[in-house]
Amino acid sequence: MTTDTERTLSDVLDGLNIAMVATADSSGTWRARPLSLADQTRDVLSFLVSEHADWVAALDLSGSPTTVTFADPAKNTYVAVQGTARVMDDRHRIAELWNPGAAAYFDGADDPQVRLLEVSVAHGEYWDGPHGRVGALLQLAAKALGKETGDQGDVVV
Repeated sequence: MTTDTERTLSDVLDGLNIAMVATADSSGTWRARPLSLADQTRDVLSFLVSEHADWVAALDLSGSPTTVTFADPAKNTYVAVQGTARVMDDRHRIAELWNPGAAAYFDGADDPQVRLLEVSVAHGEYWDGPHGRVGALLQLAAKALGKETGDQGDVVV
């Protein structure tokens, strides 16, 4: 059951498909890069990545801490989730998730460098407010007057 300040991961990600995925490199410095969300099932986010990317090679086989953020400024919606990332060579799942966008980066679903990055989400937060520029301006004006607007809450996983 969710409250007014809790929503499911599916609810808050509805329509959001470009993510900034942040991981720590070998020196402990956090770095982010944009990735296209290939799938979201329950509390798992799936992306298609290259095994040759330095940041992918740096991930711990047992799982690495990861932050994934999504934004839709036009709708004034923002989501940040934290979890554990694992890279897998699951050829069946890669074929299932193959899409035209991935074709821009790889030679096909059977390209040997394609890997599946799965992020198991442990928790997250979302923010949303009135949609569009007018809504955002109204939200800013309301905040200046000390009034609460929009929603902020936790993602239920």
